[in-house]
Amino acid sequence: MSVRKARPAARWRGWRHAAALSVCVLLSACAEPPRTVVIIGGAASEGPGKHDYPQGVRKLQALIEASPDARAALRVVAYPDGWPQDPRALDGADTVVWYFDGLDRHPLRDPQRRRRFQALMQRGVGLVALHQSSTVPVGEDLGLARWLGGAREGMFDRSTEWAQLLPADAGASLSRGVAAFAYRDEFYPTFRFAAAGGKRLPVLKTTLHPQFRAGRPVIADRAEDVTVAWAFERDGGGRGFVYSGAHYLSALDRPQLATLLLNAIAWSAGAQIPRDGLRAAGLPADDKPPEAVAAASPQRATFHVDAARSGWRSDEAVLTPQNVDETRFGEVWQSLPLDGVDGQPARLYASPLYLDRLTLTQGPLRGEVFPVVIAASNSGYVYAIAAAQRGDIAAGRILWRTRLGAPCHLQPAPLDGVATGILSTPVIDAKRGRLYVTHCDPAARWQAYALDIGSGAVQPGWPVRLDEERFNAVNANAGPQRVPPRRRHDFRVQRGALNLSPDGGQLYVVFGESETGWLVAVDTRRAEVSSAFAAVAMPHRGSGGIWGAGGPAVDLEGRVYVVTGSGFEGYQDSAHDWTQSVLQLTPPGEKHGFALSGTYTPFNYCQSAKMDIDLGSGGAILLPEASSGDRRRLLAVGGKQGNVYLLDRDRMPGRLDRRPPCSDDASSDASLLPPQRQPQFGARGPLNVFGPYSERDAALDLARSRSLPASFRDRHGKDYLFVTGNSKRAPGSADSVPPSLVRLRVVRRKGLAPFLEVDRRQTSLVLGNPGSPVVTSRGPEHAIVWVLDENAPRSALLSGADAPRPVLYALEADSLRLLWRSAPGELYTSGKYNEPAFGGGQVFVGTDRIQAFGLGGRRISRPPPVPPTVATVVPPAPSNALAGAAVDEIYRQRCAACHDHAVGNIPPRDVIARHPRERIVHALSEGAMRPQAAGLSAEQIAQLADYLRRGRR
Repeated sequence: MSVRKARPAARWRGWRHAAALSVCVLLSACAEPPRTVVIIGGAASEGPGKHDYPQGVRKLQALIEASPDARAALRVVAYPDGWPQDPRALDGADTVVWYFDGLDRHPLRDPQRRRRFQALMQRGVGLVALHQSSTVPVGEDLGLARWLGGAREGMFDRSTEWAQLLPADAGASLSRGVAAFAYRDEFYPTFRFAAAGGKRLPVLKTTLHPQFRAGRPVIADRAEDVTVAWAFERDGGGRGFVYSGAHYLSALDRPQLATLLLNAIAWSAGAQIPRDGLRAAGLPADDKPPEAVAAASPQRATFHVDAARSGWRSDEAVLTPQNVDETRFGEVWQSLPLDGVDGQPARLYASPLYLDRLTLTQGPLRGEVFPVVIAASNSGYVYAIAAAQRGDIAAGRILWRTRLGAPCHLQPAPLDGVATGILSTPVIDAKRGRLYVTHCDPAARWQAYALDIGSGAVQPGWPVRLDEERFNAVNANAGPQRVPPRRRHDFRVQRGALNLSPDGGQLYVVFGESETGWLVAVDTRRAEVSSAFAAVAMPHRGSGGIWGAGGPAVDLEGRVYVVTGSGFEGYQDSAHDWTQSVLQLTPPGEKHGFALSGTYTPFNYCQSAKMDIDLGSGGAILLPEASSGDRRRLLAVGGKQGNVYLLDRDRMPGRLDRRPPCSDDASSDASLLPPQRQPQFGARGPLNVFGPYSERDAALDLARSRSLPASFRDRHGKDYLFVTGNSKRAPGSADSVPPSLVRLRVVRRKGLAPFLEVDRRQTSLVLGNPGSPVVTSRGPEHAIVWVLDENAPRSALLSGADAPRPVLYALEADSLRLLWRSAPGELYTSGKYNEPAFGGGQVFVGTDRIQAFGLGGRRISRPPPVPPTVATVVPPAPSNALAGAAVDEIYRQRCAACHDHAVGNIPPRDVIARHPRERIVHALSEGAMRPQAAGLSAEQIAQLADYLRRGRR
């Protein structure tokens, strides 16, 4: 429309208003004539209820016409399906409302139409732009900034979320009758505002968490304060209003928003707004968001795949030995680094857990469903992280985070040189919508938490304190009297993975390195410790820790299986001492606690207990029931000695009051022994998988294995176990050699009890300190063995810029052929003894973040780590006030408190004295004792090593 053609219409409108004013003066009572509102829609461009502009225009018209005040003030002309064809259709408009797609579809990209509309704006006609109608192509302003005070340029950003919208004081007249309200919509956080030419007034403000920016999803969740609605008074007359929401048709059903839009339309047309605003009729009375219902799958998620600790994920539909290789498989995403503490990055001892469907229950994304990875860190944080992109939410974005508290720092030396918050793998009970996790804080020490899986919120009644006072009150293996701990420091470690009873009513927690191991049951309905079982009945203390990463295993009948460990000089022959044993317990009931129902103790437990060669360095795995033939239900367990033992879990061979007598006859071992003579014994005995066999040197860096086996059944019904460990070059050597991965076959022959035999060894890999292997397959087909290796000795510290970088391996299960390995430095530093999780065709590794691998990913070689700009904080070691001090004084101040009064896994001084000098120097200068040697010179460390060796007996 040209300016010349518009003048008659403008004159007519002026005469009409003048005539009405004259009548008002004559009658002394004036009601303004209704202002004309032209609403223009466009073609629906997305799915049902989204960008449904024709229905949106009809709904806006209905809102105006259903409101008595709005109907009296406004007359509506609507074009729901697009820009009117009649060039004079807008001549009589007092304001125009846009509700259509912008960008390349913007109607004003037509030059002739834009010239006509510009003339309309010059006459002072109002303009209201909803949602994408304020979006212009990059580099094409189309005049919007002059008429509206700003525009969104291109598809730069957006965010779809629940937002709390707050009326701004500056837009008070438009906000009449509008209170704060919350609802879910798609908003635009970034507009390019005009530098001059009018006055912009914020009307609605909120805090958004932008999800899409600069052409890609945003991983970082950073809150931004944003104006999502504003009014604009143009220089020379005319008013504009922008609201970036209304992506969803249902937005117009929100009473507060409907009132605001009616106010804005009336204001832009020059009509008066009543004191209480233009109320929309026929809409719900409140804007309370509906409660989201948590619905997660699978129903349980835990360490080593399931409650039985089978280590076999048999539902992998994507990854096969044919497509996992260096050309097709690699890193597909990673989260941002997780929260550190004390200047140190996070470490994930806990293995990540995967759910393929989780509904969020709180926060800006409540009600939305995601595949998620659950991560828990030594810093004391728990996270839900998007496992795949959904809409604009990037894979790797943190969906919720909960901090349980500041972490402990174990004394006398920090564990691996890092904080000790969460060490064990949590367990998920998706049916009840709960995540259970334990955490150590400096004040309350260890506590168990129940979190809402949909939000991370701590549930009422939790946490439950886990201390020996509570354990002793319900101890099912109590001795005649309680004996206080002999250790100077509380060194209890909760590292074993959590587990649940089949009905979810009991949470099982284990403790190790605490002078006596504990199995603890927490009643999840009452939120209280319901029973406990001490591995060693008092008054004897000093061994039996249940610290292996596997924690307890639970069978379908609810029976609980734990494997206990030892400590140097940890052997004592007394009743109800279950050091170095496999224990089967019936679960607590309403009127009773744990009851011991089965035991097994290896024949050589006396010697191994004295040398800290833990049986319980991994845990127990319950094998799947056989489909034919011998139907005995089996369990397997490994240990630091490198043996793997097979047991009939329905006929546990031990007594219920004490262990059998110690023996040096391997053939007397009560496990299911291979029929063949074992070379290390010269007779029948347990199967040694990682050698050379030793009853003296298999602790610390000389240990042969600290992992659980993983099971697998092939198409012929044959059962296999995959086992990881460290074969050593020679007795007493810490140097590892192949094999580090071995496949065992479960042999079932008619007339014989089942037994294990070595089926295949992997002869090319040397692993440093591997976690438990996990098998993925599609039923009995396409099996892959996955191993996460710490890539460093057990004594390696995890603090500092030189901390080890782990390596992830994938091997074909049938041949043990290496399919793929992560590139050097590709994984960031992790914890110890953890394992990957699987889901959605991806592999998830917990390091100082979550790193995901899958098809189409890239192989990334990262440079060696750069020392941090802030000093790495290792919890305080003694300062060097010992310069020039005699070596015996150095030993007294730095070492004697622990090694002269050794308890549990701390080696006594005479054991250290038998170590080679090089090993002692390495431990003090580079290994586990580095914090205790802080400030000592190389010469002092060498003198201390010589001093220790002089005391050997």
